[in-house]
Amino acid sequence: MAKLVPENISKNIRKNLTSKDDGNKITIYCFEEIRLTGEQMSAAKLYDELAWTWEILVSEEEYIPEAKFVKKMVEKYKKTPGNELLDVGCGAGHHHLFLKDDFEVVGIDGSEKMLELARRRNPELVYHLGDMRTFQLNGKFDVVMAMDMIMYNLTYSDLEKTLTNLSNHLLVGGVLLFYVENLKGKFEQNKTRFKKHKKGNIEIVLIENDYDPNSDDTEFECHLIFLIRKEGRFEIEVDKHRMGLFELDKMSEICEKLNLKTHLYDLDFSGRKYTKEGPLFVCEKTS
Repeated sequence: MAKLVPENISKNIRKNLTSKDDGNKITIYCFEEIRLTGEQMSAAKLYDELAWTWEILVSEEEYIPEAKFVKKMVEKYKKTPGNELLDVGCGAGHHHLFLKDDFEVVGIDGSEKMLELARRRNPELVYHLGDMRTFQLNGKFDVVMAMDMIMYNLTYSDLEKTLTNLSNHLLVGGVLLFYVENLKGKFEQNKTRFKKHKKGNIEIVLIENDYDPNSDDTEFECHLIFLIRKEGRFEIEVDKHRMGLFELDKMSEICEKLNLKTHLYDLDFSGRKYTKEGPLFVCEKTS
């Protein structure tokens, strides 16, 4: 019988668990008012010790619509003659499988574990470790994309630093693409998603919950619970991510300040102008 309480759950948590025996030697653990500390819910597990789960949580084919959207927007808005593309927050490099035939792709990410996956997936490409606000690369690019990392800015000051750095790496006439999944004023409290994933003998149930404990600031919390069954063992991992929650008008003002002409699209990669999902920013650098 697999253990239903993972070894990495602390003694403080274990003392709040009760076990029951129905006579068949099957043990069931019932959680009673467990309060996880900040240390136990350390952020960025998903990009560090749980980075391996990306190979199970997503498939490479899921990134085809996103890559097609990037190509379409670049074709529509780019004024530069080149095809050099910088992907900031590139993660495990899934996008690049469908972009590297059309662009000279360079990736950058803040997690060495994620970069290991990206290099394994695209050994011919160049990847760098760096922070989105402060990284410095030689040269500028025709396209800069930051598709899944802008929300890790928690203040308008950090957001402006990041967008300034991205713009500084973009040629005039180039295109910047990024998105946010939540906006101030449109946030859905306690929004919860549930997905099941399986690959080989590994099964993962991922539960995601968005919660804003203070509506007066510019951030919210995304809590992730991983139920992992691997080779007969059952583990529970908990992760907490702090994410930015900004007003669309203020984001647009920052882009305008940086001479980025903004076009807004729905976050389903259909190419529809923004109505409710996202938005997805496509920006032309005008000067």
